[in-house]
Amino acid sequence: MSRLGHLAICICSLGLLSVMPFAYADSDEHTARQLREAGDILPLETILQKIQADHPGKVLEVELEEKQSRLVYEIELLDAQGKVWELQVDPRSGDLLDKHKEK
Repeated sequence: MSRLGHLAICICSLGLLSVMPFAYADSDEHTARQLREAGDILPLETILQKIQADHPGKVLEVELEEKQSRLVYEIELLDAQGKVWELQVDPRSGDLLDKHKEK
């Protein structure tokens, strides 16, 4: 699997998302920063703001993965009804690619 395939950005305790700086694992921070600076992906903060506009909820986890030679953010969030959703988002545009309710 490629280096990007192993890239996973997990963010825990995001209840304070709007006031808390984003934290990446040390090994992933450099890679994520390079992708952002090269313009290959949008900042995670921008992605989350865009998603929250249409899909409000508490972000539980975020992972940046390579699927079928394409980068995808997988975002898990808890909605107001207590349901957990997994959203797949294009990290280059912030467009929602897919969503489904977790069982």
